[in-house]
Amino acid sequence: MNISTDFAEDRPFHNKPSGGYEWWYFDAVSNDKEWGIVAIFYQGNPFSPEYIKGLEKGSTSPDEHPALSISVYHKGRTEFYSFIEYTHSDFYWNDGQEELKIGNCSFVKKQAGQNLSYIVELTAELPSKHSLTGTLKFESEVLPAGFFTSSHNKSGNHFWNLVQPRATVKGALEISGRKGNHSVEFNGMGYHDHNVGLEPLKEDFEDWYWGRFHFAEYTLIYYMINRREGNEHRAWLLDNYKAAVVDEFTTLNIENHSKTYFGLNSARKIKLESTQTKVIIETDNIVDNGPFYQRFLGKATLNYNGNSYISEGVSEYIYPKKIYSRFFWWAVKMRLRFISRKPHWVQKIKMFYEWTW
Repeated sequence: MNISTDFAEDRPFHNKPSGGYEWWYFDAVSNDKEWGIVAIFYQGNPFSPEYIKGLEKGSTSPDEHPALSISVYHKGRTEFYSFIEYTHSDFYWNDGQEELKIGNCSFVKKQAGQNLSYIVELTAELPSKHSLTGTLKFESEVLPAGFFTSSHNKSGNHFWNLVQPRATVKGALEISGRKGNHSVEFNGMGYHDHNVGLEPLKEDFEDWYWGRFHFAEYTLIYYMINRREGNEHRAWLLDNYKAAVVDEFTTLNIENHSKTYFGLNSARKIKLESTQTKVIIETDNIVDNGPFYQRFLGKATLNYNGNSYISEGVSEYIYPKKIYSRFFWWAVKMRLRFISRKPHWVQKIKMFYEWTW
């Protein structure tokens, strides 16, 4: 894993090879814990059956498969979900403005001195009559490119740029969702990163846990990758006021595995330890439970320097090999809409489409 915190490199990686992928990830949880949102902009959608079929034929590139996913959570349940794969012409990057657009959604990066902000514009109107419009501003300090100085690993084909490990998030959302219409004035804490892979996920990763939790004084970032050629587990505790890493965890363990109806066998508890810090992460609340990917709204308990803290945050799990199993593609195609084709019949019916969430 090549890790950085370089906002200047938060731009498309040109000439990704066939099988490569790239995503820009934004998540936020409101201060009152009522609302959560995750938006991911893709170039080379690694979860697309159409991309995989093209790879098998040797006739496609990441540029042909941009996509955008949006998930909104209310009181621990999915209130809105959209995952759309677009065409090559729907992806646009303005180098001068540092703005990326996919379809009608976009984000633009702005820097003023030590202040870094991303303005994320989201618009989605679905065949099921669900809809979302809104603007969120992610704002943080600029971190040095070598912030995680002990974490640079100039090997492998995956690049992880933690541009904003912690950001204040403000904005407004208009949602027509599972439980009706909502006007949300959003105030909370968020996170933004940028990932690039130069080969299919399954070529390097057996499975992958990662997540982040924002405490009042600290931020926790972790990942646990089981590779085909060994494991790579890292976790850091950041001071929110000094913009510094105050602890790096030496022991990471996963416990209480639970198998889903799709056959995923992921952990419900993650333990992190160092000489002075202990964290227990509980991932019982699964809000996205697919054939190869899970997202959790979890709870983390931090014990540091004799004090205890509790936070709720987003964590995830992926088992890349199952992405390539055609046995599960029927489930993927009910959720993933291809903008150039007629929507799946399930996507047209509110009740049935919500069942896929």
